[in-house]
Amino acid sequence: MKKSVSLGFAVLTFVLLAALLVLPVSGAVDSSAATTATAAKPFISATVSSVAPTVGEPVTISGVATGANLASGVQIWIFAGNYINATTVPVNADGTFSKTYPTTGLPPAMYYVFVQSPGPDGTFSIDLIDAGIYSGQVVNTKTNAMIFNFTGVGSVQDAAAAQALSAAFNLPGQDDIYTKLTFQLTAPVSTPEAAKTAAPAAATTAKSPLPVEVTAGALVISGCCAVFCMRKTH
Repeated sequence: MKKSVSLGFAVLTFVLLAALLVLPVSGAVDSSAATTATAAKPFISATVSSVAPTVGEPVTISGVATGANLASGVQIWIFAGNYINATTVPVNADGTFSKTYPTTGLPPAMYYVFVQSPGPDGTFSIDLIDAGIYSGQVVNTKTNAMIFNFTGVGSVQDAAAAQALSAAFNLPGQDDIYTKLTFQLTAPVSTPEAAKTAAPAAATTAKSPLPVEVTAGALVISGCCAVFCMRKTH
C-alpha cells in the first residue's frame, strides 16, 4: 500500500514538472504581446527628390506608411503662399507610395509638404474642403469644425500655416499621423553660354548712315575746291 502511494506521488510530481516546462512563462507572453502591439503602431516617413529644384523640374514625394488602415491611401499636402494642393496617393502592398508633381508655372518659394496617414478607422480626421489646387478651409472631419483657412480673410500661409496644420494633427480625439518636409523652388538661372549667344546680336547691329545734310555739305565743299583750283590754273 505504501509502495502504491509513493509511486502515485512520484508520477504526480513528474507530471507537474513536465507541465511547468511546457507551459509558457507569463512574462514571455506579455513581452511578445508588447512586441506585436509595437509593430502594429502606425508609422510614416517621406522624402523629396530635390530640396532645391528649379521651376519646371518635377518634384517627387515618396515614402513608406505601415500599421494603419491604408485602404484609402495617404494624403500629401503641398503649400506656399496662396497655393495649396492636397492629393490622396495610393499605398502599395509593401507600404511604399510615390507621387510626382510638375512645377512649371509655380512661383519660386519655400514649399511646405505634409504627408498624412489615416488611423485605424481608415479616414482622414483632418482634411481640406474641396481638396485640390487653390482650395482653402482645413476642417476636423469628426466635428465638422473649421480649424483654419489657407486663403481669404483671416487666412494663414507658409510657416504659420505649417504650424497651424501641425497643431491640427495634434488635436485630441484624432488618430491621424503625419510627417513633414520642405523644398525651395528656385527660378532658372541664365547660363554663361546663353549670354555669349545673345552678345553678338547686339554687337552686329548696323550703324545708322550719315544724315543727308552732312553728305550734301561735303559735296558742296568738294565742288568749291575744284572750281578754285581751275581758276588758279588759268
